[in-house]
Amino acid sequence: MIITVTFLIGLLYTNPLAFFAVLAAGLLVRELLKYHFRYWELQNVSGPKPSLIFGNIASNIFLRQHFAEMIDEWYSKFPNAPFIGYFKIFKPSVLIRDPEMIKNVLVRDQSCFSANDFAFDEKLDPLLAHNPFMVEGERWKKSRQLLTPIFTGSKMKQLFPIMDEISGKFVDFIGRQCGREVEAKSISAAYTTQNVAGCAFSLDAECFENPNSEWRVMGKKIFQPTFLAGIKFMLMLFVPYVTKLIPVPFLPREVDRWMRNLVSTLLKERQTKQPERDDQLQSLLKTKSAELTEEMIAGHSLAFFSEGFETSSTTMGFAILHLAENPDVQEKLYQEIQRTIGTNDSPLTFDLVQQIDYLDWVLQESLRITPPAAGLQKLCTKYYCLKHEVDGKQVGTWIKPGTTVLIPIVAVHMDPKYFPEPKKFRPERFSPEEKAQRTLPVYFPFGDGPRMCLGMRFAQIQIKVGLLKLVQNFRVRVSPTYKPWQYSRNTFLTEAKDGLQVVFERR
Repeated sequence: MIITVTFLIGLLYTNPLAFFAVLAAGLLVRELLKYHFRYWELQNVSGPKPSLIFGNIASNIFLRQHFAEMIDEWYSKFPNAPFIGYFKIFKPSVLIRDPEMIKNVLVRDQSCFSANDFAFDEKLDPLLAHNPFMVEGERWKKSRQLLTPIFTGSKMKQLFPIMDEISGKFVDFIGRQCGREVEAKSISAAYTTQNVAGCAFSLDAECFENPNSEWRVMGKKIFQPTFLAGIKFMLMLFVPYVTKLIPVPFLPREVDRWMRNLVSTLLKERQTKQPERDDQLQSLLKTKSAELTEEMIAGHSLAFFSEGFETSSTTMGFAILHLAENPDVQEKLYQEIQRTIGTNDSPLTFDLVQQIDYLDWVLQESLRITPPAAGLQKLCTKYYCLKHEVDGKQVGTWIKPGTTVLIPIVAVHMDPKYFPEPKKFRPERFSPEEKAQRTLPVYFPFGDGPRMCLGMRFAQIQIKVGLLKLVQNFRVRVSPTYKPWQYSRNTFLTEAKDGLQVVFERR
């Protein structure tokens, strides 16, 4: 600001005509921006007042608020609006509040919102070009067709013995930590990384023996990008078209090389020797798709790895915290487990785990309060009319292709209109009786519709098995050093600023 004023004063004395030309141009740009930012006002759409430079997202860009905190503020400010107009920098965007409208966007009219609002350069990040979350159009359809059979219920049942074996080792790992403070997300990441390595590749990631295992190091690097990649990721969320001007990959080069080398080695080994168990990589190879190149396999393998351990470890870490904070819930879960499994001499099976309803309710309630992602950002791909009522009359607001449509997952999950006492951890909300009372679609931690998370079944069963074994063998309590968790504002995902400190004790 001081530099600008000094420049203008200097220009006034040296070249008055140029000074007035610059001043006039500046005033014109200012008036054009003010008019542009009346876009939603002119359409009678409610929304927060934008600033002339950053629209409505300055608080998130400058880390004053987490993404979840920012959208919750908007959501709460306009309680009677079916949707809210806001600006991603200069781009008019929409936050959907009405549950039926959310259902339309994700399911009924999904063809008009068939892309997620992320932009990346395929040349810089070729492995991400095969991630079904990132891509759209025909490439998304092909990825979906390839991967869907790998995540069916029957495939999860087939992988269950691997999960059971690894969860047993997890119990031994936690047993060695008893009485000491541990961070719930960190121990969960060790478990989910070990589990993904076993289920996807039939490999031992050595996460329980070595805190600096190669798998954990590479996993952290995926979600702790370089400084420039971090800036690019933030820009991708808000001004995706600018990211093409920054020649920095999202995926660190060493992770790219590591995954390619891993897949190349496994493919060579499997030409002469089949794995003892039909893991996810082998299931992918069995599709015998003519288009399945080694790079595609590496890309899909990266998706197995990154999505299999990260969001699951976040979910599991918070579930452990919720149990630690609610010993009555923890004890009830233990009794339910004992009733189902404690008197059963046969091995733990997929079907037995699925019979423990209260375990499922605990997981769903944890996902309600602390889902891994605070919101979904969809991209409008066709002209679309948001229909709603005003004074008893049906009206419509058209949005253009390219408009970001934000689904506020956490804000809806924490709305007392749908979930009374939303901050209270009460798994009974997901009993058949209470679920039947909720007639509106107000729960979607994995999204909904055709682009719902592909790995949902895998995530849920690996978390359930891990939680079951922990509760069966240990009591968990909050550590004396634990601080009530707050969002870490330097990440888009749900992360605790100061960690999730807990202590395990043997039963």
